[in-house]
Amino acid sequence: MRVFLTGGTGYIGGAVAQALLKRGHEVAALARAESDDSQLRSHGAFIVAGDLSSLPQLAATLGAYDALVHTAFSGTDPVEQDRIVVDTLSKQKGHFVYTSGVWVLGNGDNLNESTPVNPLPLVAWRPAHEKLALANGGGAVIRPGCVYGGKQSLLADWFAAADQKRPIKVVGDGKNRWAMVDLHDLADCYVRAVEQRATGVFHAVDDAHATIDECAGAIAKNIEHVPAEGFMAPALTVNQIVSSKATRARLGWSPRRTFVNSIGEQWREWRTATRG
Repeated sequence: MRVFLTGGTGYIGGAVAQALLKRGHEVAALARAESDDSQLRSHGAFIVAGDLSSLPQLAATLGAYDALVHTAFSGTDPVEQDRIVVDTLSKQKGHFVYTSGVWVLGNGDNLNESTPVNPLPLVAWRPAHEKLALANGGGAVIRPGCVYGGKQSLLADWFAAADQKRPIKVVGDGKNRWAMVDLHDLADCYVRAVEQRATGVFHAVDDAHATIDECAGAIAKNIEHVPAEGFMAPALTVNQIVSSKATRARLGWSPRRTFVNSIGEQWREWRTATRG
């Protein structure tokens, strides 16, 4: 298949691009001129110069792709930039896969693929974009959990702190649970959604229910609890038990890792990414 991808130089998008290429698909990745696209090129991806705001100008050529996968997140005007992407890619004839996240579900237990959304303030805008992505009946929305593995992203400081013999800082009391997913398992979920032209909402989570303290404690025993402050506080203290049962059944997807049982692999990947 010919796949157009946004965010290919990013944490999630890079893994998705590699997974698609390994499966023999042709990947064209949107990349800004100033971004480092060397890894994408080395793995065989074709680079399309531009950024999210330039997508409308590419609309005429996007019709040539079988699938269009949006994994990018803009640090500048994220809501406006994301809306540009959804408006542009959802109108193409190719299969559109949109990236959202489990934070649109808010706090709760047994949050499944059909649970009504109740977004955290940080992502209050996302449900409207999910609806647009699904509006024509031919799109898919993937909601990843908090992603771990590789060079790490949200949890990078946990590994850096442990490596430097500093305490791992956990926001809040650490008794809450995050829905989580390994980076490589997540990439496999995207590949399956693309190849099957699957439609609807999918939860990319590992269905493990370890507390944040248990996750941090698997890395190092030196944990420091800090107050929940700032705009990220509701997200970092969210308490969710999210199910991926329907996603597994529909896509034949079965994540290989949970956070706690893959610490050794995560250390190896983090050290490789940070030290070469």
